[in-house]
Amino acid sequence: MKGTSFQKSQLKANSPEDLAKVLGHGGVQNLLKIMCKAYRRLYISGKIKCTMSEPEISEELYIELLLEWKKSDASFIPTCEKAHGKRKKGAGKTPTIDICFRKYWSSVSYFGFECKRLKEKDSTLYKNYVEKGMRHFLLGEYSPNCSVGSMIGYITVGNIGTIINDVKNRVDKESAVSNMKKSYPLNDFTYHHVSAHKRKFGYSSPFYFHHLFFTFI
Repeated sequence: MKGTSFQKSQLKANSPEDLAKVLGHGGVQNLLKIMCKAYRRLYISGKIKCTMSEPEISEELYIELLLEWKKSDASFIPTCEKAHGKRKKGAGKTPTIDICFRKYWSSVSYFGFECKRLKEKDSTLYKNYVEKGMRHFLLGEYSPNCSVGSMIGYITVGNIGTIINDVKNRVDKESAVSNMKKSYPLNDFTYHHVSAHKRKFGYSSPFYFHHLFFTFI
């Protein structure tokens, strides 16, 4: 990452050090820009149809991300469907984050992207964005060693402005420290919003979300 040194001594496996602080603003911005470039490639390809599921869209996005990452100077490695091991209580595995950038030597230190489909007037999809997306970060199930992460909303049907506003209304009710608001463009990508929220005790709080709304209309 330009302007940032990532020595092994800075970030050891299982270290409680906040990865966002190691990355710095420039490092986080670089990862977001790489993801947005991958989205632009995918949009231009015309592969995404409104009938596709979230995993199908994420698979295509990840392929484009790998191609874009190879041209970048990012030392973090992109991976998809990252495993988090077994639950502490009960049967089954923990939720699996869709895409993340992680360090070679530390599986617990990564910058994560959770992806959800969005559709105008679909309250179930709006609910999933918060309850099955954002909350995994806020409860420390995702990115326990990082205070910054990203939600990606796939929009294939409906009015973009209406959908973003409906999502904002739900996001702002989720223990918000700072309500969701439009943020700086990431190169030519403008559907970039940010918000901050209280996190479960024991994890870096507040947690800062970059909301990226990827439209395929």
